[in-house]
Amino acid sequence: MSQLKNKIALIGAPGLGDNLIQMVFFHNAHLADKNVTIFSNVMCQLRRWFPFWTIEPSLDKENFNRQLMKFEKIFSPAPPASWATKEIEQRWINYEEMFDPRINRVENIVLASRHFLKIQHPSRENGIQVPKNLRWRHHQNRVILNPTSADENKNWQPKKFIALAHRIKKQNMEPVFIMSKPELDQWVSVIDGQFPLHGFPTIDECAAFIYESGFFIGNDSGGGHLAANLNIPTLSIHGRKGKAQTWRPGWGTVVVVIPPINLIGGNLRQRHWKLFLTVNRVEKSFWELFKLV
Repeated sequence: MSQLKNKIALIGAPGLGDNLIQMVFFHNAHLADKNVTIFSNVMCQLRRWFPFWTIEPSLDKENFNRQLMKFEKIFSPAPPASWATKEIEQRWINYEEMFDPRINRVENIVLASRHFLKIQHPSRENGIQVPKNLRWRHHQNRVILNPTSADENKNWQPKKFIALAHRIKKQNMEPVFIMSKPELDQWVSVIDGQFPLHGFPTIDECAAFIYESGFFIGNDSGGGHLAANLNIPTLSIHGRKGKAQTWRPGWGTVVVVIPPINLIGGNLRQRHWKLFLTVNRVEKSFWELFKLV
């Protein structure tokens, strides 16, 4: 095991936001002189933004055990896969087991870094590096609206996003809708030429566009975490207070907006919170964010 000393594997989570938060642990491990590799298809798309780190594609079942045998410890936000060998299970650490749901995810990963890496003052940063050709908030009046997420229940209503965009435009701002390329087709008819609409084929291209924009408005999704990570003022739309407290972006200038009432009952809350969150309330929150910049 001596040749494995200080060699750490980090298993990437499925979502963009989770991965960006995990990179805080990666960054702290690097500061603690650990040799770290992250296995994540998501982070592979952001290699240009993390040029000094070792980033590999997510492990498939065939290569899982063989590749992970090269590491002394394996950190993950989930239990080991069912096909993990006994030896891999013994090296596996599910750091999310120690998370406190009452605090933000970035704060939790900082605490995990202190606990597992024995760092007295761990960093909140994740080591992201901006490519030199990009200019921060170059288009200061451009307001990104990201109306999608991986979970339909997290999404505010499309018609309300469009109404918000019209109101912002009247105040001499430049609303632009963005999403991933696969989501684009179903939104072309929704936007109907009222506003610019971009579908990005890679997270890298999306990150570059966000970095040069003035503001970001979006659901509880990876896009909001990415914008905040790039220090773009972010308005984060959530369905309820508890979830917002845990999942709000953990960097930069962020304002969170939730419905004025907290619905009781999981299914009711998940499906109907968006009916109670008005355009007026979200617009007011946006101008609060505007004043903070």
